[in-house]
Amino acid sequence: MSAWVRERPSSDGATEVTFRGRGLALRAGGRLILLVCPLCSQRNAQRGAERGICEWCAYVPSPEEAELVSPLEQR
Repeated sequence: MSAWVRERPSSDGATEVTFRGRGLALRAGGRLILLVCPLCSQRNAQRGAERGICEWCAYVPSPEEAELVSPLEQR
């Protein structure tokens, strides 16, 4: 996980989500911050992550596919 995400305060209400066990994103309110793309498995650049798209393959995740990361999977 990149440093700019680790520096986010834990009180911001963001939760870690995955997409059918692939990729990694933060759900903050109604938006997704895509950290690792579930399609191409590349770590996303900050600009793409904040826009919610993959900078590598242009994948746009569906909020309906987002699943909470289980406590055992969290870092």
